Amino acid sequence: MMRLVHVRWAVTLTALLSVSAAIGLTAYAIVIKAQAQAILRDISQLKVGVSSATDVAQLAARHKNHWTENCGPDGCNYYFAIRNRWLAGLRIEPEAVFQSSVAVDHDIVRSISVWIVRDTRVFPTMDSGGMIAEYVEYPTERYRADQPHYGFPTPVGKPYLYVVLDSHATAEQRQHAYAFSLTCLVKPGRGCDLPCDYLPLAWKDWESELKSEGWKLEHYYPTYARCE
Repeated sequence: MMRLVHVRWAVTLTALLSVSAAIGLTAYAIVIKAQAQAILRDISQLKVGVSSATDVAQLAARHKNHWTENCGPDGCNYYFAIRNRWLAGLRIEPEAVFQSSVAVDHDIVRSISVWIVRDTRVFPTMDSGGMIAEYVEYPTERYRADQPHYGFPTPVGKPYLYVVLDSHATAEQRQHAYAFSLTCLVKPGRGCDLPCDYLPLAWKDWESELKSEGWKLEHYYPTYARCE
């Protein structure tokens, strides 16, 4: 009889610990997603060519637990990062990271980069993800000159989407570029293997562009129907 009581107590304790762990990990996921969302919101309010070093310093102060800086004679690069360490460490989901960088030169914001990537192994040399880079002027020496304000220098078929824009992009284009889905930072299990999982609105813009050029996207993305 005593042994049966001990077994029941052990089973109950195990169940309680499992529930507590699940609640803790869920709370952790909610917190890091909210932290990433707050950084993204504040970063998107900066304006390249307009926002000052003071603006960035104030932003960094609001997110002091998630930023580092690298400064030189003329300015600083500020880096912000949120990682899913616990979820990845416990193999609940693949490793994922949300990061952003802001380059300040002579007291003015010159460029902003934001990306979220996830180690899905769907492509052997590149994580899945969404990435944007915003400049004062579109760097046509590096990217297609026919996309002077809002472009997609991404090879078709890759599991990521790279968006480049500048200060002349329309308000709608900029809103689409910064409309990251952060679900893939904390999503249990696999998945998140398509560009539309990370940048759904920018993906739609690129999709329209590619279709107008005659691309058959279902040939390059086996699960493409999920993005439509």
